[in-house]
This record gives sequence, structure tokens and C-alpha cells, in this order.
Amino acid sequence: MKIAITGGAGFVGSHLTKAYQDAGHDVIVLDSLVAGSAETIDPRARFYHVDIRDGKLRQILQAERPDIVSHHATQQHEMGTGAHTLTDADVHVRGLINVLDSCVSASVKHFVFASGGNNLYGRVTAEQLPLPEETCLQPRSAQDISKLAGEWYTRYYTQQYGLKHTILRYADIYGETNANPLHHPLSYFMHMLNEQKRPIIRGSGNEVRDHIFIDDVIRANMQLLKKLVHAENRTFHISTGQGHSLNQLYHMLAIMQASKHEPIYLSSSQLETPAIILDNTRALHALGWQPCTPLSEGIRQSVQRLLPEQHPATLREYRAPQIVIAAEATLSRA
Repeated sequence: MKIAITGGAGFVGSHLTKAYQDAGHDVIVLDSLVAGSAETIDPRARFYHVDIRDGKLRQILQAERPDIVSHHATQQHEMGTGAHTLTDADVHVRGLINVLDSCVSASVKHFVFASGGNNLYGRVTAEQLPLPEETCLQPRSAQDISKLAGEWYTRYYTQQYGLKHTILRYADIYGETNANPLHHPLSYFMHMLNEQKRPIIRGSGNEVRDHIFIDDVIRANMQLLKKLVHAENRTFHISTGQGHSLNQLYHMLAIMQASKHEPIYLSSSQLETPAIILDNTRALHALGWQPCTPLSEGIRQSVQRLLPEQHPATLREYRAPQIVIAAEATLSRA
């Protein structure tokens, strides 16, 4: 199968490229390299240095005629920033429309749209967790609004032009390496503890979110290829169905890295967002996929990938303390 990946030099895209190549697929990578690096691209893939807003994209897809376009291009921000409304709209909306138009002109059979998960939903009660895909959407940032608009443009192109699609709403993905721009808080925590420094947490650190390991995300995308018929024109949560706070993540990591440093808490002007946990039942039934990496194992592998100089033997085994077990039990009852 011939697959084109927009954003193929990025975090998820580069992992996907390798996985597709390992499975024997013919892979085309499309990336502007604004956020990604050419060094992360599997050399077996054909690489086109192009912005998704560029008119050349149409010519490339017409020449390559991929069966599937996997859209993982996104406008990346430094962690903690948010004043990028015009750029977000330009990349996520205008860029996406250019990709969709190019897919139609190249007779692409299936379009995969990588969307957000944790940031698309509004305030919910504990009784509503974990959230199914039909939950009312209420994005909280310009980037999330443009992502949600992208979902609707994707559905529009299915209705108007018959371009079959699948929307994947990802939970917060961790497992970055030094070759990737670092965005997940765990990566920041790892670097700070490795340098014997106290990391900063804005707010109380009690905000609960769904966190998923990169390997599970890649397995979901691979499984999608086997179940395209069951995934046509549908939206799926790619998530763990479990929630953890920043404090819990930090505590687990500190134990593994044998660190006694306590984080520095700074007050935040932003209201703390409610707990978000995403139900992945639909993906289990339709795709035959479910996450298989426990959080403790995912963190251990993340440390080894991000900080390879740390010998695995120096990582202590994590045993959940009573406070974390109690928190998880409360969430499971919800």
C-alpha cells in the first residue's frame, strides 16, 4: 500500500514512517521541517520538503497517487504559549484544505486526520468519565478550535467528494526523544531531574488527563490499515481510558530516577481544567485495538529513549504509593 504522511518528520509522523516501512508499505513523507528534522525520517521513505499550504503539494500527490494520506502535520508551539491564532488557522485550516483538495485531485482512497482529544471537550462531571466520542465539544484554545474545524472540513470532503476518512482523536502522547520537539510535561520533568534541577508546575498539578505512550498510538494506526472498511467515516479516541495528574506523573518519574527534588509550584491565572479521560471502547470494537503499555512501563521506556545515557539498571522499580492508588480507584469508579 502506498501511504503519504504529512508532518512525517514530526514526533508521531516519524514513528509512523518507520512502522509503515517495516510493514512493507511504500511511504512518502511530506514536511516543511519547521518543527521536524530530516534526521528523524526513515531513509527508506521518499521525502518531499514542502509546506502543506504550498501549491506544489497537489503536483506531488498527483505524481505519487498514494492510496492513503495520513495527515499529521500540525503547528507546534513551545509549551505554555498560546498566542498563535492566525498561524494556527493558516496551517490547520488553509493548509488542511489544500491537502484535501490535493487528495481529491489525486484520487486518494482514504484520508486519516490526526485530531486532538483531551483539549476538545468542555467541563464534565466525574460521572461522565470516561468520555465517549459523542460528548459535546468545547475546545479551549485557538489550536484546538482549528483542529475541530479540521474535523468538519474532513467530513465535508467526504460528503461533497466521496473522500473516505477516519478521524483519530489522540490523548496526550508521551515517549519523545531528543530528535523530537519536546511538548509532553514528562519530557520536561525528565530533563530537569537529569540535571538535578527542580521543575516548575504551574497551578496545583492536580489536573487529570489521559496520557498514552507513542508505541500504542503507532499500533492503533497500524491496526487501522487492517480495518479500513470498519473505520470508514468514523471518529475514534486513541487513548488509555485512564487519567493521571501531573503530580502523579512527576511522583512516578522521581521514584524511577531516584530523585528527591520537589517541583516548584507557581500560581496560574488560568482556571484549572476539569478531569478528562477518553473512552476507547469504539476503537476496541471497530479496530480491534487497545493500549497495552502500562503507564509505569511507558515512563521507563521514555526515560531510556530520551536519556539514553542513563543505564536501565539505575531506574528504580515503581510501586504505586497509596495516594496514587486511591486517586486511580476514585477515577475508575467515575
